[in-house]
Amino acid sequence: MAMKPLSRRTLLRGAGVTMALPFLDAMLPRRAYAQAAPVQRFIAFFYPNGTDPRKWNPAAGPLAAASLPECLLDLNGFAAEGIWPAEQAVFQDVAVVTGIDHSGVCTDIHMPSMALSAHKGVANSYTPPEPTLDQYLADRIQAQTPHRNLALSATGSTDIGQGNISFRTGGQVATVMRDPKAVFSTLFSAGTGGAGSAAEKARLRQLSVLSLVREDATRLTARLGAGDRQRVDQYFQAVSELEKQVGTTTPTTCMAPAQPASGGNWHSKTKQLIDLAVLAMACDLTRVVTIQYSDSWGVNYSDYQLGTGTEAVGTWSDHFISHKLDDTDRATDLDGLARAEAQRIADARVVQTSRFKVRRFSYLVNALKRVSTPTGTLLDECMVMYTSENGDGDSHARKNMPILLAGHVGGFKTGRAIAATNSPTGALHASMLKYFGVDAPSYGNPAGGPIAGL
Repeated sequence: MAMKPLSRRTLLRGAGVTMALPFLDAMLPRRAYAQAAPVQRFIAFFYPNGTDPRKWNPAAGPLAAASLPECLLDLNGFAAEGIWPAEQAVFQDVAVVTGIDHSGVCTDIHMPSMALSAHKGVANSYTPPEPTLDQYLADRIQAQTPHRNLALSATGSTDIGQGNISFRTGGQVATVMRDPKAVFSTLFSAGTGGAGSAAEKARLRQLSVLSLVREDATRLTARLGAGDRQRVDQYFQAVSELEKQVGTTTPTTCMAPAQPASGGNWHSKTKQLIDLAVLAMACDLTRVVTIQYSDSWGVNYSDYQLGTGTEAVGTWSDHFISHKLDDTDRATDLDGLARAEAQRIADARVVQTSRFKVRRFSYLVNALKRVSTPTGTLLDECMVMYTSENGDGDSHARKNMPILLAGHVGGFKTGRAIAATNSPTGALHASMLKYFGVDAPSYGNPAGGPIAGL
């Protein structure tokens, strides 16, 4: 018997709560796969304080596990670390771009607000005068998704220069969500309806989203094939795990939820934001996301053992570690050592923090690879960008920026390093835009055209 395909925005409804489903084979006639325009997605991942370019930049050419530079070693996979699971190698899914000069765009030090801009800042150099890259793309690839873009940040700072990386036309700050619980509610619960007191409505809003739609889910899966049933089961499991992480499930009394057991620092919040962003992409709730790990000052590694002996990072902030020896904001426990030994330890510590940053980016890349779509995986539909506000964290230099690009949108080729020596950020963005079907012979201020080979 012929079955009518499920609608593209099939929703499960239970007690007034709505949840969007992931892509299912049953949603589209098979002939529609070839007719539909390829889905394009963009994710920007920002981590502050740069790196050590000498130990980050690989030689131009193919990437190989045996020749990855020190800071990028974990692109070849890594073991479990605190709240973060072990992950497999992703270097074949990543392109490393070296030599990007961001100094003409960002003329002040430590300005996360300029990280996704290719246009010289105004208002004391920290406000992008034109839309940042994510906002530029959102106008072009959002399609009919419920959310034009998601701007997510684990920092509580609302300072325009420190707490924001996404800007619309005229320097307008994009709406930022900083609480994973609020993000979960925004994405997966449309609120409650029907009769009843305000207290009852509030109580229902705080019930598990899954428990409210379980009966409808059972009816839905009866209409699906084996592959779709497995996909729906995996989706509900992912939502359930996220509910536990962000603390959205509460008792049946109307009480504010307790703080999640995993804590609320940058690391746990960012992991939750990454998981929510990937699930939002899987459900096609948005096609553009920015994730800001921290502002330039706050993040530290007290939850983790990075390095051993005197090379251990300890509880020093990422900002202090990045400055090594000759700045007021430095790890002062090295002050009494001989210069050569202190320099060796300071260099080793920056490698440790840089590897931690790469591992977090790799977690995002692997999460996208694990989600199947009608044409491959989410990573095949994405370009995922790693960036920072500095290149060399020690000197604050904004040349030789740490740029990683992952994903295969538009046929983008990964598993390689591209030398873009002294190319302005506008050239990088022009090169990226062409994979989204945007022909930009010149882009940004300072302006640049697409980089040869990228």
